Amino acid sequence: MAALPTIAVVGGGLGGLATAVALARAGFEVDVFERAAALGEVGAGINISPQATKALSAIGLGDALATVGTTVTGQIQRSMYTGELLVETALGVAGARFGAPYYVFHRADLLGALAGALGTARLHLEHRCTGLDEGPSGLTVEFANGARHRADVVVGADGIHSQVRRYLQGTDEPTFTGQMVWRALLDGTTYPRDVLGPHGFCGWIGKGSHIMSYILRGGSIINLTTQSDADEWVEEGWSTPGEPHDMRSYFPGAAPALQSLLDGVTACSKWGLFGRAPSHEWGRGRIQLIGDAAHPMLRNAGQGAAQAFEDAYVLARWLQAHPDDPEAGLAGFRHVRIPERTPSSASPLPTASSCTRATGRSGRRRSRHVRRRETPRSAWAGSMATSPRSSGPCAASTRCRSTRPSDL
Repeated sequence: MAALPTIAVVGGGLGGLATAVALARAGFEVDVFERAAALGEVGAGINISPQATKALSAIGLGDALATVGTTVTGQIQRSMYTGELLVETALGVAGARFGAPYYVFHRADLLGALAGALGTARLHLEHRCTGLDEGPSGLTVEFANGARHRADVVVGADGIHSQVRRYLQGTDEPTFTGQMVWRALLDGTTYPRDVLGPHGFCGWIGKGSHIMSYILRGGSIINLTTQSDADEWVEEGWSTPGEPHDMRSYFPGAAPALQSLLDGVTACSKWGLFGRAPSHEWGRGRIQLIGDAAHPMLRNAGQGAAQAFEDAYVLARWLQAHPDDPEAGLAGFRHVRIPERTPSSASPLPTASSCTRATGRSGRRRSRHVRRRETPRSAWAGSMATSPRSSGPCAASTRCRSTRPSDL
């Protein structure tokens, strides 16, 4: 049998590293190229729903996730202004129903777990992609430092400002949504254990804004992430420093428990939310986009990283099924994933107020009664094209109906 195609992954974030791990576990020679001088996600939290947990577990990361993650049993939503309980969602049932828990992570811990699984030999830092060259002998990725790397397949996992996407589609700048995010980490040991409710996961809903807060690293850290309408353009970027008093000014009249969290902010970052209209142009030939480079999602969907992890697993399975014809494997990946992801990305530019228009100044929903509910099965309906128990991915020549996480 001919040697497996070599693969270059552009982008060493969560999606890029997960893709590299999946491909390496499938037997491919894969190199990752990251523009930063060191791996490191901005200190903040991230939550991973069960279908993404199953995708990462399927590529051998189950134990690592359990080591660095915190399992979430439920979530409550309160009025930002009165503290009134609006709804409680039972997330613990996900583990029993789908065989995988709902996790929250410190981003640096999750990135470290992925990098540890890959190893350092194939990770190339300070390599900012500036272009690609397609030739008869393969693809060549060009970098700002003058380096060039030849590969049979190139995967663009370089985010919403993807250089690989720019090569495929030309200038296509993302659009500012009119929303901004503040993010801060608090010392969890200085707050009562029940400050975030019984599950350590609490959302605060207000007019044109919302705040998510949850514990990390066993409660030693509280992650605080906000989203609100912004009157002016805000710079896009994960690490733009912000002023704590400016952050607090966005949320006047906060309920006492929420105000205590805001008062505890001593350092914060801010960034604007940018998005793109959905596209079916995810790649061509032996060039493939994944994650935000292909289908950017706003954070209010809570699925950006999860969808990149699904991409990683499905891509590796399709290429593994077509070792002698990577173009067919990539075509199969796109055939399955594009129809699945387009509905969830169909409205990538909602305003924050549209996400909270069911709440008025009091923070009340239209329903007058607090509801306790389990997460509906449809909320976790995954789009995995294959099952670890199956003999291979769905045939690209037929319309593939992907399985639920419980089928994996």
